[in-house]
Amino acid sequence: MGISRNSILIVNLGGTISSEISGDDIVRLKDAKWDKSYFDSLDKRSSCEVISLAGYSSENATVQDYRRSLRGIRDAALKFAPDGLLVLHGTDSMAFFAQLAVRTLSYLNIPTIITGSKIPMSSPASDAPKNLKLAIGFLNAAVEGSSGSKTFGVVYNDSFTGASSFIAATEIMSSDIKGDFKYFSESGDLDYSSDEYKEKADRFFEGDRGKNDKLLVIPAVPGFPYSAVRTAEADVILIECYHSGTQNSTGLKTLVKSFTGEGRKVFMAPIPETGNRYESYKILVEAGAVPLEGVPLEGAWAEALLS
Repeated sequence: MGISRNSILIVNLGGTISSEISGDDIVRLKDAKWDKSYFDSLDKRSSCEVISLAGYSSENATVQDYRRSLRGIRDAALKFAPDGLLVLHGTDSMAFFAQLAVRTLSYLNIPTIITGSKIPMSSPASDAPKNLKLAIGFLNAAVEGSSGSKTFGVVYNDSFTGASSFIAATEIMSSDIKGDFKYFSESGDLDYSSDEYKEKADRFFEGDRGKNDKLLVIPAVPGFPYSAVRTAEADVILIECYHSGTQNSTGLKTLVKSFTGEGRKVFMAPIPETGNRYESYKILVEAGAVPLEGVPLEGAWAEALLS
């Protein structure tokens, strides 16, 4: 009688991990043909099923790409009923993808790891093998520990230590110039597996698709020309704040009042859960902006899409 192995569904969405370096030293996306036996060899506790959905370059990702991919992951998870999920994605916009994924897939209660690489798999210097091995190991441990969607995060290679690390998807922020992801310390143990988020996910996938796709992010940059911002085509606005939860209340007050007066939503983030509340914060909130406390900008972006 054979030993039962954990079933892991691997979903390839593209990115550097699925790219190759061409003759002119340019990294280009390719249609990677992943070998199931390779993934099975990484950890004898699991047996892997590998599928590829319509891939895209991470830097060119759109909300429609994310919707199609996350809906495809959900449908594949319901079809294969795996013990764990591994998603291969490009690193440029991985933090945005992960923050949206944890909100739309957590209700499935399946341990989920997202990973990619800084160097294509075909290169001897690629960090992909270490990332993939740790990702599969995390998933097997999560399955054996019955952690469900409490294990939902990103595995990546650190440029300083050379080791693969894990960051919870609820905490992840975009990477720095070296490709090292940062984490948001205030997000804590957020849970997106509730019926509320299942309903939000269903609306995003099916019912209200396209509702908030045109999301305008206004950066926190001194001298930004707020009066030149065209809001006519935006569905929702997200105001990026400075670390203290402040933004330019002189330049933005009129814009916020005008936008919310038309029944459209404006959010502000990141907003610290504790600490001082400045006058500029109060002015923008009174004008109609909704503060999103305890989540990074990438998490607020996902919340705004699902609002």
